[in-house]
Amino acid sequence: MSVHIDIHLQIILVGLITISGCNTTPTDTDSRQAAPVMRTDSFHESTGNILLDSLLRSVETAKQDTNLVKLYYEVGKFYADIDHIKAKEYYSELKTLSEKLKWRPGQYLFARGYTEILNREGLIDSSIVIHQQTLVMAKEETDELQVAMILGNIGNCYNYKNWFETALKYYNEALPIFENQGETIKLAHLYNLMAMVYYDMNMPDENLIYSEKALDMLHENPDTLIRAHTLINYSLGLLTSGQLEMAENRLLEAQRIFSLHNSKYNLIKVYNNLGSLALRKFDRVKAETYLLKASEIALEFGDVEGFCISGRGIGLIEMYRGNFDNAEKYLMAALEAAVEHDFSVQEMKCYGQLSDIATARNDFPGSRIYATKSDSINHTLMSASALRAVKEMEVRYETEKKESHIAVLEKEKQLMTWIGITGGGVLLLGLITLVFLWRWTIQKKRIAEQQKQLAEQQVRQLEQEKQLVATQAVINGEVQERSRLARDLHDGLGGKLTCMKLNLQELNQNAGFDDEKTGQFNAIMGILDDTVREMRRVSHNLMPDALSRSGLKTAVDDFCRSMSSKIVFNWYGDEARLDIKLEALIYRCIHELVNNALKYADASQIMVQIIREAGTIAFTVQDDGCGFDAMVEAEGMGLQNIRNRVASLGGEIHIDSTVSEGTEVNVELKIEN
Repeated sequence: MSVHIDIHLQIILVGLITISGCNTTPTDTDSRQAAPVMRTDSFHESTGNILLDSLLRSVETAKQDTNLVKLYYEVGKFYADIDHIKAKEYYSELKTLSEKLKWRPGQYLFARGYTEILNREGLIDSSIVIHQQTLVMAKEETDELQVAMILGNIGNCYNYKNWFETALKYYNEALPIFENQGETIKLAHLYNLMAMVYYDMNMPDENLIYSEKALDMLHENPDTLIRAHTLINYSLGLLTSGQLEMAENRLLEAQRIFSLHNSKYNLIKVYNNLGSLALRKFDRVKAETYLLKASEIALEFGDVEGFCISGRGIGLIEMYRGNFDNAEKYLMAALEAAVEHDFSVQEMKCYGQLSDIATARNDFPGSRIYATKSDSINHTLMSASALRAVKEMEVRYETEKKESHIAVLEKEKQLMTWIGITGGGVLLLGLITLVFLWRWTIQKKRIAEQQKQLAEQQVRQLEQEKQLVATQAVINGEVQERSRLARDLHDGLGGKLTCMKLNLQELNQNAGFDDEKTGQFNAIMGILDDTVREMRRVSHNLMPDALSRSGLKTAVDDFCRSMSSKIVFNWYGDEARLDIKLEALIYRCIHELVNNALKYADASQIMVQIIREAGTIAFTVQDDGCGFDAMVEAEGMGLQNIRNRVASLGGEIHIDSTVSEGTEVNVELKIEN
């Protein structure tokens, strides 16, 4: 079992440092600004920082010009790490003076510094509003480099919100500008951020491609911190693709760079990743060494998440050793920290491991309690993720709708302007010209009405597309979650149960139990075997292994054979693999239709047929059972669910059923090249 290392926050931090010159953390929704600090002629109290005290003295005596704007920014940067309120006061003073001087660079500095504080306070929507305002200014000045940096910052904000597609949209807008400007370092940062987004979207191949692009651009700067962060990001993609040795080499190189810069905080994620990798290679001694280092540094810097990750890893090692008390101690410490600081993912994983320990101790009631808590948190996180995806689609839809409406208004405005100009000319040309103008105006109004109707039609089309996109998002999420849950059950829980069985068998051989205890032991082993079989059944139902490994034909064939001898399955045409999402959809539809036929049709034979042709794939489920009235029961027996799935991919479904004569369901889907 591997320990998942979440470096999403650190990677985005580095990107913001490069793109906008500021650090940020995740944010929320508030746009309040502190009142500007009032300058006085009196000397300030000493802060204990020589450079900061010097800057504050300079502020007190500086003239009201652009140099004072820069001083406000430098003072705000110093206070950003020690006093958010004072930092916001100086940034607000910076904004006021910049507006008074009409100095645009100062307003960019305000956005850069003030949004850093908003992000740390969790006010991400406020940061987006400020960046959008400065984006308008930068476009008015045609400052392309500034535009690209602001676009990158907006992308980072949406990245924090886990609106990954929206984040990529802004990153891709900034990308060509950095390329044209020859900004190699900024371009490398942007590639690294895009690689991290693709990793979070479970697209490891794209993660590796963009990580390699970033590293290629940084080959002349081998010891920079951004290269170290990129190496960590790259190692995650390598770990996902199973390239363990290469991933370890990249992590060790990142360790060297962070050590060179004495960046102990960043070593936390390096050591946690190395510990995770060592666990996957079954090197528990090395894994424990790395994880203890990570835990020590995390405590030193107050990195709660890093502490939770290392604590869970050490607890796992202790559990493998059979030291259940020590394992529970580490996990309870990690759980307490996760609960206190609201790290839901870490809390869920701690409960999962505590459930494993309870099972190893034969404390099955305790195991169920912990497992229930873990499942409850997981359900909450999945619901939040789904709501977040729907919200992103709604915002994108509303934006497109507003843009369409604005375009219509602009055309109407232009039309009215031309009418006014032409009307003035008509007054000079006389009555005859006025008649021609009247006819021309009528024609233009007719055109405007047609354009308005066209715009309304486009809005309705967007609404339909939104519904389809939402359905596709649900189906894609279902496929990903089924695959992930099946993989976690089979690879994670299955491995643990097998390890538990081997250890118990070894214990039985060495313990020398009497007959009574031997009977109890055999009963426990029987329960364990039943648990393994049940786990495999659930894993197969979530996402059949044959579907992901061998493809649709093998999976459907296995399913039909396992369900009943009444079922006859035939495949016609090309047997090449399809997109896994399409294969999963077809498999689920056939699964639902066959189950309906077995449960309700009382059929003596069920025919399942798949036909693969160029550009299309069709499947048919036919039975000779009791049938039903398609007009009355078309929405029952799970058929509405199948209709939605087929409609989400633009397919067609036809149901032909007659009472006492059987049922035939035909579905045809297009295949994209």
